[in-house]
Amino acid sequence: MITDAEALALCCFEEANLEPDEGVAAVARVVLNRTQRCYQSDGTIQGTIFHPGAFSWTQYERVGERYTKVAFNGVEVAGRATRLLAQARAYNARWGRRLDISGRVEAGRFSGPRFDRLTPDVVLYDNLDLTQPDWAIPPKLAVKIGRHSFFHA
Repeated sequence: MITDAEALALCCFEEANLEPDEGVAAVARVVLNRTQRCYQSDGTIQGTIFHPGAFSWTQYERVGERYTKVAFNGVEVAGRATRLLAQARAYNARWGRRLDISGRVEAGRFSGPRFDRLTPDVVLYDNLDLTQPDWAIPPKLAVKIGRHSFFHA
């Protein structure tokens, strides 16, 4: 069984593993914003993270240069998350850092010049070097941190 703290840290690990601390924190902030607003969420951290299609890592796995869908229902997503959590824990220092940062964000104890621009309505982000979603329009851009651009709803 995965705890909320582990699920939040795992989401940060999978979504922003090589990003600066502020980028990792920003992913955690978006998850918490979605949770608080019930944006594609049942109002829980795990319900937000594991909502179908909310985060690609929950359902897709990179195989060569392509992503392949490997989890098609809630049971498969939960099994995938459990396996990924075990793998993430093997990266002791990096995993511990993600757990610490996401915990500080959840407790309201993280701050940074770009992170602080993430208002409660910032619920979307993407790496615009990889994809161009139709909702990623300049007027809605809140801030760019690392490779991710964060957007207002």
